[in-house]
Formats: sequence, structure tokens, C-alpha cells
Amino acid sequence: MNRQEKNKLTQQRIMDAFVKLVSEKGFNNLTVSNITRTAKLSRGTFYIYYLDKYDVLEKIETYLLTNMEKLMQINIDKTISWLDDVDNNKLSAELDTYSPYRSFIQSFDFLDKNRFTLKTLLSKNGDSQFVYKLRHLIDEQIDSHYKNIFKDGNEVIPSDYTHDLLISSLISIIGHWLQKDNPESPAEIAEILIRSRILAAYQVK
Repeated sequence: MNRQEKNKLTQQRIMDAFVKLVSEKGFNNLTVSNITRTAKLSRGTFYIYYLDKYDVLEKIETYLLTNMEKLMQINIDKTISWLDDVDNNKLSAELDTYSPYRSFIQSFDFLDKNRFTLKTLLSKNGDSQFVYKLRHLIDEQIDSHYKNIFKDGNEVIPSDYTHDLLISSLISIIGHWLQKDNPESPAEIAEILIRSRILAAYQVK
């Protein structure tokens, strides 16, 4: 194992210990000593990589939000193209080559792989601001594509309601899916999202 791999493994041990303790004790109640004992590392090793527990939290959230932002950009681009041409009587996600189905699977696969961390951050023991950071991310992505979504100013309902409805719906679906004891697979939840008609707010009748 080279130094880079060893450093990455050590950081992962610290982050895993951090998330475990946040879930069990709550972020406000944990200390660096708790983290190092759980990770079986020295405090000196911890401070090589992180300033304090807040720095660990920030780096974990930055990792999650940065990757979610990249995936959302792909999803929105594909959704806009798909809804421009979609036949309203034929919403077969699997058969529609141009649907955002596969990009949604990729997004939910990322969420699924980080399920415990996301559930912990969104829980009462986690970061009370994380849900607002997530909402802000979705809000920015939708807002940046506004002109492409509503061409020629044609909106089905007033834009502020459409905007808020879509953001709230997406966060609600993600949160509900993350909290389920027996959740659907990324492919199944991607199809549910496409068939849910949440995306209908984008469509011009």
C-alpha cells in the first residue's frame, strides 16, 4: 500500500467513526477524542487531516453536495431534452432512449451508497443545516436552467409555485426513500420519480 492509499484509508476511518458517533451520540455531543478512540487512531493522526470535528463535517458534506451537484446537472439537462419531445401517452422510462431514467439511476445509486451518512446528517442528531444546504443546491440548479425549462415564458402554473413545488417534492421523495427500512433499488426509485408526474410541472400544455 502506497502513502496515498494509506492516507485515503486513514481519512475514511476517521469519517466512518465520525458518522457512526453522530448517529449514536449526536454531533453536538461528540469530541475529537471520541472520534480517535472509535477510529483507533491517535489525536496527532487526526490533526494531520482535520482541524476539528467541524472540519470533518464540512468535508463530508462538501463531498456529498459536490457529487450531487454534478449528477443533478446531468439529470436536468436530460430531463429538459426529454420533456421537450416526450409523448405524454407513453411514459415508459425503460424504453424511451432519451429519458433521464439512466442518469436518475446513477444519482440514486450515489445516494444509496452514502445512505447511512445522508440519513445521519438529515436526522435530529446530525446537521440541522444540511437539509437547507441540499434545498439550496437543488434550487440553484433549477434556477440556472430556468430559461431552458420555460421557453418563451410559457408556464403551466406561476413560476414561483412551480419552482417551490418541484424542490419540495424532490427533497420529500429523497428523504422518504432514504428513511425506508426496505427501500426500492436505485432503478426502481428512478422509475417512480419519472412516472410520478412531478416533472409534469415543466411541461407546456
